[in-house]
Amino acid sequence: MRNTRRVAAVWMTMSLAVSTVLGNTAWGDVLQEPGKNRCVHVHTAECYGNADETATMSQTGELEPTECTHVCSVESGCILDTENLENNDADAWKVGTPSNADQKGSGDAAGGDGNQNGSETEDGGVISVSTPSNAEDTTTTGGTVTPVTQTKILSWSWFDPEENLLDGKLELTGITEEAQPSFTEVTEYLPQAIIAQVGEGEDWEEKNLQITNWVCTEYVQDEEGRWPLEGTYEFKAELEDGYELADGVDALAVEVSVVGDQAAVTADTTVLYIAKANKAEIKNLYWNGNNFSGPPTGYSCWNREMMVEHVSGDNFKLTLTGATLGNIHIASGNWTIILKGENKLDGKGKSSSGIALKVGGGSAEIIGENDSASLSLEADPSKDGSSGIEVDSSLTITSGKITAIANAGSKNNAQTGAILVGSNGTLNIQGGEITAVGNGKKAFRINKNSSKVYVSGGKLNTTGTGANVFENNGTLVILGGTVTAKSESNGIGFFSENTGTTTISNDGKLDISRVHLKEGSITVEKGGELTSGSTVIENGSFINKGEFVSNGAFEMNGSGTFTNEGKISGSGSVPKELRQPPDPIEHEKEVHVLYTGSVIDVGSSAEVKQPTYAGPLHYSLVSYEGSGVKGEGTITEDGQLTVTKAGNFTIKVYTKETEIYKSGDDPENSNIAYIALTVEQSEDSKNWKLTVNAVKKMYDGKEVAPATITDSNIPENVNASYQYQLATEKNATLLEDNWKSSLTIKDVVDSKKYVFVRVVTDNYAPRVFVSADTTEIGKRTFSSSVAVMIEPDVLIYNGKPQMPKIKVFENWDGALKNELRENIDYKISYWEKKISGGTGSEIKDSEIKDAGTYAVQLMGTGNYDETTNGATFTIQKFTLFLMINGSKTKVYDGTVGVTDAQNLAIQLATTKEGTSPFDEIYVDHVEWEYNYADAGKRVLTAHDIKIAGPNVENYQLESTSVSYYGLIEKRDFASMTVSAASLTYNGTEQQPKINASVETGLENVSPDATFTYSKDGVNYQNEIPGFTEAGTYLVYVKASMANFNDAVKTVAVTVTPKESSSGGNSGNDSGTSTSGGSSSNNGSSGSGNSGNGSSSSDRDRSDRDDSNASVVKVSPSQSGKVTKDSQKGYRNEEQGVITGANNQAVNDGYSHWMKDAKGWWLRYSDGTWPMGRAGAYHWEKINGRWWAFGADGYISSGWIYDTIYQGWFYMDENQGMLTGWQFINGKWYYLNPNSDGTAGIMYTKRWTPDGWYVKEDGSWDEEAGR
Repeated sequence: MRNTRRVAAVWMTMSLAVSTVLGNTAWGDVLQEPGKNRCVHVHTAECYGNADETATMSQTGELEPTECTHVCSVESGCILDTENLENNDADAWKVGTPSNADQKGSGDAAGGDGNQNGSETEDGGVISVSTPSNAEDTTTTGGTVTPVTQTKILSWSWFDPEENLLDGKLELTGITEEAQPSFTEVTEYLPQAIIAQVGEGEDWEEKNLQITNWVCTEYVQDEEGRWPLEGTYEFKAELEDGYELADGVDALAVEVSVVGDQAAVTADTTVLYIAKANKAEIKNLYWNGNNFSGPPTGYSCWNREMMVEHVSGDNFKLTLTGATLGNIHIASGNWTIILKGENKLDGKGKSSSGIALKVGGGSAEIIGENDSASLSLEADPSKDGSSGIEVDSSLTITSGKITAIANAGSKNNAQTGAILVGSNGTLNIQGGEITAVGNGKKAFRINKNSSKVYVSGGKLNTTGTGANVFENNGTLVILGGTVTAKSESNGIGFFSENTGTTTISNDGKLDISRVHLKEGSITVEKGGELTSGSTVIENGSFINKGEFVSNGAFEMNGSGTFTNEGKISGSGSVPKELRQPPDPIEHEKEVHVLYTGSVIDVGSSAEVKQPTYAGPLHYSLVSYEGSGVKGEGTITEDGQLTVTKAGNFTIKVYTKETEIYKSGDDPENSNIAYIALTVEQSEDSKNWKLTVNAVKKMYDGKEVAPATITDSNIPENVNASYQYQLATEKNATLLEDNWKSSLTIKDVVDSKKYVFVRVVTDNYAPRVFVSADTTEIGKRTFSSSVAVMIEPDVLIYNGKPQMPKIKVFENWDGALKNELRENIDYKISYWEKKISGGTGSEIKDSEIKDAGTYAVQLMGTGNYDETTNGATFTIQKFTLFLMINGSKTKVYDGTVGVTDAQNLAIQLATTKEGTSPFDEIYVDHVEWEYNYADAGKRVLTAHDIKIAGPNVENYQLESTSVSYYGLIEKRDFASMTVSAASLTYNGTEQQPKINASVETGLENVSPDATFTYSKDGVNYQNEIPGFTEAGTYLVYVKASMANFNDAVKTVAVTVTPKESSSGGNSGNDSGTSTSGGSSSNNGSSGSGNSGNGSSSSDRDRSDRDDSNASVVKVSPSQSGKVTKDSQKGYRNEEQGVITGANNQAVNDGYSHWMKDAKGWWLRYSDGTWPMGRAGAYHWEKINGRWWAFGADGYISSGWIYDTIYQGWFYMDENQGMLTGWQFINGKWYYLNPNSDGTAGIMYTKRWTPDGWYVKEDGSWDEEAGR
């Protein structure tokens, strides 16, 4: 497109050159040439063949119109037929070719304001082609005008297939006096149609709309017939009727820039364009190498307010002295502009585009003669593209006050402002004070990436409202001086986009109300400073190596970056990760101040300095750990200390966290200062007064202060406390350790003392005052002022001297009843024992022992006078208790008396538990007897008891008799004799004749026993049992009698076989038993243990006989058969071993239960005993019960485990092995009751025969149920 525009420029140059030769009339001929005709056809969708039916016109426009059938012709309007046109019509086509214009005007009078609605024709007329507003009104008088319905254009774009426009603009370069583009030639390169979306809301369609006309009222010829050689002009497009732009849609306008050829400033070369004030036409100032020419030389201000000088070569000087002009445009040459006084350019010159000062070619430098020299420039608000200053080449401002103002008006091009640095423009600010103000327009804009601004000194202040104040799309370098950009409407102060780069270095400063870095970059180098009221970074890059002052919000809204290698300060914020560590706090470490009662400003007292780069200071108190008095008080965050107690303080100071700085209290950024502050007490106490009145009273036992204090002038808010000290001398030396904060006196000994009072406060130096006289406390009368008590007043004789406690109490009206102190308030004068019928005799303390009444005599001392007082008490006789020692049990003897064997005696005791008396007191007489003679539980009584011994007079008996329950046991028979006659077998049951008798062994008791009989020793009956079969049988005979134990004897009964036919002996002697009786006691066991059990015999064998039997065996079915074993003695099948009497070591044919200290064991008939071995039990059936014997020979009891039978058994110490259900230690167990070789073994993890389940430990599972 750039090449297209350059081609256009070359073409126009050639055309203009031709027109110079042929004259202006030749432009009509040029238009008739085919190359100069213009196709008016706009391609439609049909021109693009098979394009997507859904494609829009803008999308199909990118394709080749291969199906287009249009042919340019006169009929289509693409070729102009000038032969058939009348002159008027032909002139109408010469829209941009004012061939009849004058070539030279005459000064300011030529041209005037021109015609704003069209271009001047050769004869001075105005053609209306470009200004349809003056078209003839064809409405007939009285007729009806039908309004045309207007379709809304919602959006649009240029239809520019040749790409002549760049960003919607047309730039024409290389324009010279010889090559001037006319209005028509300019429109040749403008679009002829737009692609528009037309309709309402969502209901729209895309159309190509033809442009019917182009209008630009400023692009006209001057009075000399020349077209503009440079400047920016707005060309507006007009459409066919029936369409209008919707609200908010951009106007149909193209900005056309005409750029003159700056290659040479030659003879008759325009070097300046100057317009006088008040909308005057801008005029050319020419330089021919020797002289200036042109209309400006005829201005009245020429060589007065405005002086132009040639310096040398291409160098010129323009001096403004209080000048008021419209516009100054630098066209060529290097200009120095000198300012004197106040100068003004109003920017309103015609054809000036509203630019007050423009440096379009060459260069310029502005120098103020002094500090007050100024230049005020205003952009014309009625012109688009207007600016106060526009720099398109080079401008340097060295000094002076420059003020550029741009106000929004009817024209408001977004690319302009109070100061505009255009494409390829360079602005250097080296000094002076420049102010740019934009109201609805930008105050300062750096327009392109080729636009550059360098600030090395002075001040550039930009302000504005309603638009971005400062926009940078090019290069801004601040090497020194100060640049400000402040929006007065809370808008953006500094806006950077596209490739705009901003660099601040050395001592340069940029102060912005709000920076918006949309694109581009900002770099603050070391020494540079950027201050921003708020900051927004979208996609640009912000690098800080100098100082960034953030005084507002900081936002990162896009992919932009912020890199900090320098300082960040301010009152605003930055992202948390960018917050700065604070600078150190400077202060005095140790400070001393005198207490005044006012708040202490610690920061001022300690000369604490707020660091420049840190948050606000924060003060707090920390615990004082040093020596000396610890101060007390409170402190505010800003360091205002309120002291409640003078002393030493440790104050911590750090900088608080802000949106800019990290906290100084953070361990990573530790910046803490500690101040040792000592607040010393005030000396104002030297003016205090105090009266001390020493106490005077009678002793009353009450603690009181040693003095009262009156007539004090100490202020109430001082919060004073008092310390006391007593001394016998008024001028005594007082010791520091003797001061007491709380001191009381009560005793007479505290009299005759001066009272010293020290007034102590937290904040004032202490003061000491003394009483005028001494304390006085008088003594009390002992005989009438106290009550004497002896506790207890009754004691019991204990065989030792006793001293009761004497208590003496205050006993006057109002007394506190305090107890007096022995040897301090009183002392004991003497003790005495009262004699019955007499007054008594004085005794020593050691003699207060025997029973009787005693008195004590006391005498007052200390706080009491020496009168006397006293009391009495009694020691009572000691009561002895009676206890019976010896056996209270005797064997029945038919009397109520006791026996010597009982060893009965009376014990005298001081307690019921049996403690012996204190003296050797004994029983001198006693009588004994039971209440009955028969056996049983009886009452044993000792009576008629009398005592004797030393000190017996100090004792008394609780009673003269004592009774206890005793026992008269049954007596064993002295002897028992049993015999039986033998029987001869006769085939029938026979009862043997048994003779039995007993002896009592007592002369006063005759035998009167009854006898019963049993085969098994268990079931007894009055009748003698009978026997049928031949053999020997054992009969149990039991003797019973009142007051005697039953006695049992066995006798063998023999049934002899009947004699055979050959004859023989028919019988044997009957059995007789005279041995001691056999008890039915099964014995009892001691504690057993569950060892590894085994058995010496099968516990369930039915045949218990062995080869050692002493009688002939009979059939096993014969129950009750008794055999005699050589080792175990008598046995039978049901009973097993049959035992005789317990604890009898006699050879009577029986085994016997024996008991010693360890337990029960069995003595066999032959004197041996059953005994297990290591890991095995010996089992034995005795008297019908099974017993287990351990390796020690004693019976086992409790749970035992037999490794042979692989099971658990429970042995009862009285019954032996248990079977069936047994309740043991709170649980039910089932022990096999069957004689199947496993009798007695505990069931585990199985159902019992009666339907219950037992667990692994053998206990009944209650939850399992049945």
